[in-house]
Amino acid sequence: MRNPTVRSVACRGKYGWNCGKDFLSRTVTAAFGLLDVTVEDLPACAPDLKGTVEGLNRAVESMFLAALPGCARQPRPGKCSSRPKDEVLLGFEDFTARLLAWTLWWNTEHCPAPLRGKTPLEAWQGGPTPLRDVPATDLWTFTLEDAGTRTLTTRGIRFRKRDDVGSWMTGQTGIQVRLRFMLHHDHRIEVYHAATGRYLGPADLADQATEATGQRCTEKRGRPAAAV
Repeated sequence: MRNPTVRSVACRGKYGWNCGKDFLSRTVTAAFGLLDVTVEDLPACAPDLKGTVEGLNRAVESMFLAALPGCARQPRPGKCSSRPKDEVLLGFEDFTARLLAWTLWWNTEHCPAPLRGKTPLEAWQGGPTPLRDVPATDLWTFTLEDAGTRTLTTRGIRFRKRDDVGSWMTGQTGIQVRLRFMLHHDHRIEVYHAATGRYLGPADLADQATEATGQRCTEKRGRPAAAV
């Protein structure tokens, strides 16, 4: 990235990772293909073949995670000590904010010894490979699995033998939409217009949607689709 706000993306050289299902998914393969990145599927239990990634993982664990409440490997005095019963764990938003702050520090202030006085961002910017801009809308889809197209009905969207609904669906009955979802987190889907690719909004399981959302979805049930 040329700046920490993530407006451009480029990958240099060959990337290797283990045989985890997330890494070998269609979504990841398609994303790296669009970025012209050569990917090498490494054998299992071979951390020595991807030392840079393993080193960064260890840094995250020892420099960031170890200081957080609830960390399973958090060092404590005594061999048999355990976490305090009244320890307050971080919420998702708080954890995400702290992780983003740590990532910004690592990339723009921290100077790892192998970089000889440079930050990771400075080393990246000094690389010889030109950077190619990728639209932010495309970056978002790189993290989402494509579930194909559906027809929006008065019951919402049928996905994996269930109905998903969202308040934005009011008045949209009958349109064709394309679904995307995050791997292993299919309790929420992201919906795009099938013809234009325009993002329409999220949809949640009908039985988990709030009462207000359900009411807005049914108020205009059966109306023709709005112009897109």
